[in-house]
Amino acid sequence: MIEPSQDEIEVALTRGPAHYADRPITLTVCDPDKRLGRRPQLAFRRRDRTPDTVFRSFLLDRRGRGCFYGWTPVQLEAVSLVPDVATANASARTEPQIMIRRMSLAEAAVLIALRQTLAFLQIVRLFLAGNRKGAEFRFVRQCDALSAPDYSNWIEAQALAEAGETGDDRRGWPRRPRILVSIERGNAAAVAETRQSLETQTWRDFQEASAAEIDQLLARGEATDDLLWIRLPAGMRVAPKALARLARPFAFSTDVAVVYCDEDHIDARGARVAPFFKPAWNEPLARSGWLPLEGALLRLACIPRGVSLQSISTAEVVLTMAQLSSGTILHLPRVLLHRGPSCRGRDRRETFIQPKRECPAVSVIIPTRDRADLLEACLKGLFENTARADLDVIVIDNDSAEAATLALFSRYEQSGLVRRIPLPGAFNFSRACNIGVDAARHDLILLLNNDVEPVDCHWLECLAGELDDPTVGAAGNLLLFPDGFVQHGGVTLGAGTVARHSFHFLHPKDGTDKGLLRQRRDMSAVTAACLLTRKDLWRRLGGMDEQKLTVAFNDVDYCLKLRKAGFRIVWTPMAAMLHRESVSRGADDTPQKLQRFAREERAMHERWSDTLKADPYYNPNLSLIAEEFVLEAHPRNLAARPSV
Repeated sequence: MIEPSQDEIEVALTRGPAHYADRPITLTVCDPDKRLGRRPQLAFRRRDRTPDTVFRSFLLDRRGRGCFYGWTPVQLEAVSLVPDVATANASARTEPQIMIRRMSLAEAAVLIALRQTLAFLQIVRLFLAGNRKGAEFRFVRQCDALSAPDYSNWIEAQALAEAGETGDDRRGWPRRPRILVSIERGNAAAVAETRQSLETQTWRDFQEASAAEIDQLLARGEATDDLLWIRLPAGMRVAPKALARLARPFAFSTDVAVVYCDEDHIDARGARVAPFFKPAWNEPLARSGWLPLEGALLRLACIPRGVSLQSISTAEVVLTMAQLSSGTILHLPRVLLHRGPSCRGRDRRETFIQPKRECPAVSVIIPTRDRADLLEACLKGLFENTARADLDVIVIDNDSAEAATLALFSRYEQSGLVRRIPLPGAFNFSRACNIGVDAARHDLILLLNNDVEPVDCHWLECLAGELDDPTVGAAGNLLLFPDGFVQHGGVTLGAGTVARHSFHFLHPKDGTDKGLLRQRRDMSAVTAACLLTRKDLWRRLGGMDEQKLTVAFNDVDYCLKLRKAGFRIVWTPMAAMLHRESVSRGADDTPQKLQRFAREERAMHERWSDTLKADPYYNPNLSLIAEEFVLEAHPRNLAARPSV
């Protein structure tokens, strides 16, 4: 039994842990003495799993009352409440009243239908389409989203936590930056609105200057390391601590070139709405205009010569700096900018450039076992629905025995289109891929599941085009279920304890992806169901782990090794394919498979624990348990972060 720490409050599981495990629950709290604070966390301790504790957070109101809803993990052993140190009453003596109860599936369904009607209808749509797995997955995620706070309550709780922050003494900063502020593109009222917010700044070492004046300063060579610049659209308001928080990274490192933050809007009634929580630096998203950079703070000395601030946007300036490696670009995951009603919409050029390579030479590695129907569709897609390419197709046969499969092998082998390499014994995806790469004739290596089929014939040209960039180590793509729902929109680290497919079982046309499913973007990892990489990189990094990651997470591990070596991972929607998701392998639902999964989970955390906790392309203010863009009551690390 894992005991809670001294500060935690154990929750009595009166009917035993097994009664509450892998089920929807509700937990009510009455804490008038504020011992737990506003943002307590629930610690779920798990038996024989890594990590042994997973956390969920929720908000209590000003009276110390609140209710948590969520789906508990399997192998549950104990539950405790962890106080929010930043907002808790340290002198509290009264114990909070806590009650936990298992909900019925019907009760959970009613709550989802009432509170998240659109999501509930999407779950019903999945179920009616025969996608039971997708309906169950979305149902569990929506149970976890029931405790998500609304934005106004979230703002209040975070403000209370920030008020309790001690902060550091700015007199001890190694440098004291000076900030030049340009206010542009608006009428007099909008400019006045921005100036009024600047008057509330806790950082007073700033002054206004137009872009033309700063261009002149740059031309004279007067940009020192401690001189910073921010361009604000008229009507944009800045939080009182905005300039201080943005300036701090510059004070401690001369390598920092740019710092940008999160933002929201202010509606006509003065309420803060529509938060935009951004990823760490993501060049494709900045280039397309999806990632807004108005209000970013720049070091003037890092701006390349010849750049005219008057003639190009802040995003274009930052992209030029990134292209020339002028310094580190940091993302500060705090909402410090507020677009008022008079502020013009953000600068979105929506430019989209998909690199392509004509007639690529690619070795395609397909691990398989029987299921001739799936493999034949996959092979037909390669040879009949793929634009001209020099294909070296290698099928790794894991003990296929069905007559139809053997006949299919014979036909393709005799035609010279496919090479078959037998791999007897227990299924080991990593070993299959390593054997295939060793036998590959081309430098470009495509790992491909046997249940994947092209949608458009140019898919391989798009993937190969990504690898023309020497900074890219692997590329993946949008994978769709046959019913049109998303199977793979990239991989989010830390979701589901190790990693989970982004936008899993969402529909691209539902509008819940904020446009990301239409955007090329950098990711921390992509699935090996369709992953293009280079043979030299594979060999340099040791390929996939055949010993500890035989089935799950081997693709994530390989991508993280690439990123550690300094290479990018790119995901593109322009190479979309159909994927039936491990149809031939089946689900991880037997005791043996669950034990194997637990071992692979442990191996990933032993190797990448810190990395899994901080995916740079996912905002720490958002939940890793519920679906994308669901607020986390108690955010994770809010320090300024690079993309690597």
